[in-house]
This record gives sequence, structure tokens and C-alpha cells, in this order.
Amino acid sequence: MKVTLTARHADFTEMMKEYALGKASHLEHYFDHLRKLEVILDVEGERRYSAELIASAVKGQVLVCHSVDDTAMAALDTAVAKMERQLVKFKGKLRGRHGVSATAKGERAELVAGDKSGDLWW
Repeated sequence: MKVTLTARHADFTEMMKEYALGKASHLEHYFDHLRKLEVILDVEGERRYSAELIASAVKGQVLVCHSVDDTAMAALDTAVAKMERQLVKFKGKLRGRHGVSATAKGERAELVAGDKSGDLWW
């Protein structure tokens, strides 16, 4: 996976850049088939920082998340957490496990034999 780090309107320290690259490379644990990940750190106003992550995945899918917070690390942490959720959801969709119930697929519920109340068991 290719990781690109961009800083806008400010110069971030090497420690911050290494932190961002470490967080970005950790996203590969959630989805193996990421082709490219862009991390964009920005300063909005005097004391607001924003972090944006743009991930290019298989089948031309692009996942984007954005976060704004008081510190650059907090904004990056929030954006990474959002991207983790998106990657897990996308991976589930690719596998075909959407959480669709049996009745939504057209299957019929069966009655339990000998049950007088007629409870349905899925």
C-alpha cells in the first residue's frame, strides 16, 4: 500500500508525520487490498486542525473520511477511527455478509414441532 502524507497551511513536525504514517499503515490490518491511502493534515483558522483520509480500494472504490478537532493528533485519531469503520463495513459487503435475515432472502420460518404456542424459530 502506498501512503501519501500532505500538510496544508502549516509545517508539521517529524514526530507528527511519523505518527500519521504509523496510524495510516495500521489500517491495512482491517482491509488488505488497499492500493493507496492519502493523509491530508490541515490547519483551519488559528487553533483548529483537520485530518482527511482518502483510501483507494479494489473495484475502483474510494473511501473518504474527514475530521476536525482542537489538536492535529485528535483530528487524525478520529479520522482513522472513521476509516476503520468504513473499511470493516466495505469488507463485509465484499464478502456478502450484510446481515440480511433469512426472511428477507425469501426463506420461510419453521414451526417447532410439539410447541402448542406456535412460536416461530428462525
